Amino acid sequence: MPEYRWNQTKLAEEFDRAAEFIHPHYLPVQDAILDLLAKANATHGLIVDAGGGSGRLAQRILELFPGARVLVVDQSEAFLAIAVRRLAPFGKRGGVMLARLQEDWTARLPEAPVAIVSMSAIHHLDPAEKRDCYARCFRALAEGGVLLNGDEVRDPDPAVYKQHMLDWSSWKNGQIADGKISDAMAANWRKWEERNIERFDDPRKSGDDCHETVAAQLGYFRDAGFTTADAPWTRAMWTVMRGRKGRPVA
Repeated sequence: MPEYRWNQTKLAEEFDRAAEFIHPHYLPVQDAILDLLAKANATHGLIVDAGGGSGRLAQRILELFPGARVLVVDQSEAFLAIAVRRLAPFGKRGGVMLARLQEDWTARLPEAPVAIVSMSAIHHLDPAEKRDCYARCFRALAEGGVLLNGDEVRDPDPAVYKQHMLDWSSWKNGQIADGKISDAMAANWRKWEERNIERFDDPRKSGDDCHETVAAQLGYFRDAGFTTADAPWTRAMWTVMRGRKGRPVA
């Protein structure tokens, strides 16, 4: 298996510093997840951040919800090293687990979580892997628990989807021109443009940006057993998808 591109300390640290400039809706997606956690009354107990990287969302959860404990699951040792430092002030309320989302990481959880959240991570799984991941999340959650995935998605219309990608590319190139993104991250972004825009019609494999429609993924939610399966927040190609195990939520 090739080396995971984000398992490089310098690149992980530079991504962490520039996250809000790389992702045009970085904080709004997190805000939506935090709001939906509160509305679901999923703020006391274990919350898992699947693909949580450097722990930015985990930190906000711990700051906002004193009754929460957060476990960041990620396959990048470099990102998790940052997460350990970031979550250290919260003591035993914050923790990390090194694991790929394609694995059965849920078998290693210390207890049934009240919520599983994710941000800009699950889209790297191919369709079959997404199905399996959502099914594992459903089985792992406590009764009444909620899955919230804030992620990149593709519009059903290929032309609209491509325009969303072009708009993101234009926005990020503006951030690079303003000096908000490092040279190393800019080079990484050029590779993203080559993979996803210049080779727009090429097939995708696990680890690529395997964007799928909201409808397809909510179908995976329902197949997994979630009674609530909806997308209460959307901006262009970013959506927060929600699944509830047990009684539906408003």
